[in-house]
Amino acid sequence: MGAADEQDRQDGEGWLTKAEVRELWPQVRAISITAVARANSVRMSAAPSQDLTGEPTYHAADVRQVAARIARGEAQVAPWQRADSDAACEDARPVPPVPPVRQQVGWGADNVPGLILLAIIVGLMLWGLTAPDNHGTVTDFVR
Repeated sequence: MGAADEQDRQDGEGWLTKAEVRELWPQVRAISITAVARANSVRMSAAPSQDLTGEPTYHAADVRQVAARIARGEAQVAPWQRADSDAACEDARPVPPVPPVRQQVGWGADNVPGLILLAIIVGLMLWGLTAPDNHGTVTDFVR
């Protein structure tokens, strides 16, 4: 442990998880916390947090300074990163499920070429099975 870490613990400072930062920055969308932290030079730990999420932890003093700057409107937060922006409102709004569109199947003009081809194939098969030159394959079987 370094002297800076020990001093942080004595001052009541330390490292905060992403969930703790989210509580201090309610104006910032949860998905944008890391980007806002980088844009505002918040120190982040290289080691992942203890909660096994794999997220970095954020220096508490830096987070509190940025929280004050966000409240004053001085921090670097893009409009789409704000929780009260139009993008955030659209993301929060549930999208109603769209029922699948069923196409009607019928004997319309679109199906005529396929029906003609089907009729020709069935006709050729029947003709091939009943033709006298089929060497008795079907006729011997039927008799």
